[in-house]
Formats: sequence, structure tokens, C-alpha cells
Amino acid sequence: MKEHGQRHKLGQHFLADTAIAQRIAEASGAAGGVTMVEIGPGKGALTGPLLDTGADVIALELDQDLFHYLKIAFATRESFHLLKANALKFEYNTLPSPFHVASNLPYSVAVPIIKKLIENKERVASMTLMTQAEVAHRLTASAGSKGYGSLSVFVGYHCHAEFLFDVPPSAFRPRPKVDSAVIRLVPRKSPPVQVADEEAFFKLVHTSFVHRRKTIKNNLAKLFDNPEALLKALDAAGVAPTLRAENITMEQFAGIYEEMGVGL
Repeated sequence: MKEHGQRHKLGQHFLADTAIAQRIAEASGAAGGVTMVEIGPGKGALTGPLLDTGADVIALELDQDLFHYLKIAFATRESFHLLKANALKFEYNTLPSPFHVASNLPYSVAVPIIKKLIENKERVASMTLMTQAEVAHRLTASAGSKGYGSLSVFVGYHCHAEFLFDVPPSAFRPRPKVDSAVIRLVPRKSPPVQVADEEAFFKLVHTSFVHRRKTIKNNLAKLFDNPEALLKALDAAGVAPTLRAENITMEQFAGIYEEMGVGL
């Protein structure tokens, strides 16, 4: 089977460590009567352990060669349902709800796929995902920790995020040049902060991190042309103007937005 083409383009590395696959399956919530969605099953290393739990597994595979391989490999498993589909364009509202997601995500499209799943969070019970380790830390980081940024705030707003465990390059074929990690995201029923306009709120958050070495005051000056009002808003939110965004909590960002959100 070819190891190039679309799979190489997407940055996909195939999980080959059966112990890691079993560990992901155990963390995913897979069980009898549960619907699991596996994105990019590849050669089925995780698919088998998911099926062994008794779960119904809906696998989304884009690559034609892998699609045919999986169709043959799991032909006798009645609870295996294979769809030739692009996870970034797939209509998740066509699936039985709620469903859990388990996946070794292709590195290059991991974040867009996670955002797509978050768009459908009302239908998603949980997501147990393997990504590049650096991305995993960004997705689960809290204020003041390494990797904390606008993506951390976005994910934390929508989901309970937990870093589960590291996965070494030796667990894959071909072997990647970077470490990987497994995280678990559970969509929240309601966000931890209330904002009138989510799009405007995340615009403020994103702008705060544009230049990571700059202070919050200097970054947000791009959005607000009234320095005095900005200083008052920062003070009301309990944020020193000399702080950098990496040290500001989601609650504090919401406080700044509440004071300055009009017109964003």
C-alpha cells in the first residue's frame, strides 16, 4: 500500500503500537451501545480496539486506498460502518446523536477538524484525540502555562479540556519527527463566561495574542482608539496594563470585553 499522496499531504502517520491504541480506546468512552466516530482510521490500529468494546464505529476515511483496505479488513464486523468522507466537510448532523469521537488526527488539519467538531458540539459527547504534542499542550493550556494562547481560550470556552498522555515517535509508522499526545475534550453545556457576542469576544482574545511579547495594553490599542477608556477597562477587569496575554485568564478577557465590547 502506498505511503504517500494524500496521506503524506495531510501529514498522517499510522499508529502501530497496540498498547497505545488500547489505551486510547479505553479513554474514549467506547462501550456497547455507544456510537464512536473515528476520523482517519488509516490502517485500523485504533479501529479494532474500539470495535472490541462492543461500540458501533463509524469511520470517516478520505484516502481511496485506505478505504478499500479497511473495507476488506473489517468486512466481518457488523458494527463497523465505513464512509468515504472528508472530516472537514462532513455533515456531522447526519450521524446518530450523541456520538463520541476517537482519532489519531492528521497533524496538518488537526485544529481545523477540532473546530469543525466544536461547531457540532451539541451532538458530540466527547473527543479523545491524538495530535502533535505541541498542539495538544496549546489546546489544553491554562493561563500562565507554556502554550497558552487564543486557541487555548477558544477550546476552554467550548470544552472541558484534559491532557491525557504523551506518545513517542516510535509508536508510529512512518516515524514522525515530533512527539505526539492524547487529549480529551468534553463539550460544555454552557461556557464558563457569558459574552453578548462570541465572535467579537474571540476577536478581542485573538488580538491580545497577536504579538506575544507585547503587553495587553499595546496589543489592544489596535482595537481601541481611546487609551484612557482601555486603561479603565483593564483596571475594571483586574488586569495590569503591563501584563502579557499569556497571563490573562478567560474570565479576565471576558471582563475586558464587557467593558470594551461595544463596537468590536
